[in-house]
Amino acid sequence: MTLQTSVILPQNDSVLLIRTSIFHLVDFNYAAAAFVNQVIYWRETMGKQFYKTDQDFADELHISIHKFRRIKQETLAKLSFIKTSLKQIPARTHYELDIESLNRTLAKVKIPPKATKKRRLRKTAQTSLGTPEQTSVSKPAETITETKTEITKKTTTEKNPVVVSLDCFTDQEQPAAKKHLSKINSEQQAEVLAVMTCSMRTTKIKNKIGYLHAVVKSVQDGTFTPAIPAKKVLPPEEKAQKKKADKIAEEQREKIALQQYDQQQAAYKKAQEQPVKEIQDKDRKTCPLRGLLNTTKG
Repeated sequence: MTLQTSVILPQNDSVLLIRTSIFHLVDFNYAAAAFVNQVIYWRETMGKQFYKTDQDFADELHISIHKFRRIKQETLAKLSFIKTSLKQIPARTHYELDIESLNRTLAKVKIPPKATKKRRLRKTAQTSLGTPEQTSVSKPAETITETKTEITKKTTTEKNPVVVSLDCFTDQEQPAAKKHLSKINSEQQAEVLAVMTCSMRTTKIKNKIGYLHAVVKSVQDGTFTPAIPAKKVLPPEEKAQKKKADKIAEEQREKIALQQYDQQQAAYKKAQEQPVKEIQDKDRKTCPLRGLLNTTKG
């Protein structure tokens, strides 16, 4: 058994990094800083105004929806560069970022440099050695330290062209949908869109991008199940015509059944009313003795 020397993180683990300047804007409230960080991230990712539900943000920040709504109310009242509006039916919160106002606000933030022990040692070494080449070993450590506080932005290139129609998504959602669908091939894209279409016919999907992300991930994990072709949904007019035609066919079947029943009853009644004399004549022809006996009895 070998001794493990590195941390093995769970699958699909994510990293949420927050800039130091954002902490200064929200009085070092971690949850509020994470909320502002996500607003900036989604605005830069979408490239325009976007909408997300309170539950979506609460799930991203790993807090309860009640706590998020309180933080949202306090943060929006404090930071004027985040604009919100209610659109669509049912109403959805749309977020817009005034980048110029944000840049002016960030320019006023003063972050003092950290006088760490490593920097003091590097400064002493640079002073004693005197040449940049001799002190170049310490530069990677400084770069790593400084980049740890930056917001990491995933820049994935499109692996596959998106060949399916994105009409089921809004103009605002289509860039994100295209990004997710580019991770799978064209056949899988068609199957994923078929699943989404079937689901949208039966249930209302609040976060279509999140749903698409989950379906695409199931394709990548090998747990995806293609949609079963649904029955054709007829328009109201065709549905009424089909119902009327079925009713007429049913009436015709009942009419034919009644006619056949009446014919059988008439034949049975006719057989019951056959004269006794005809039966006796038939008996004489078949058996003269039996006819003689019947005549005698009569």
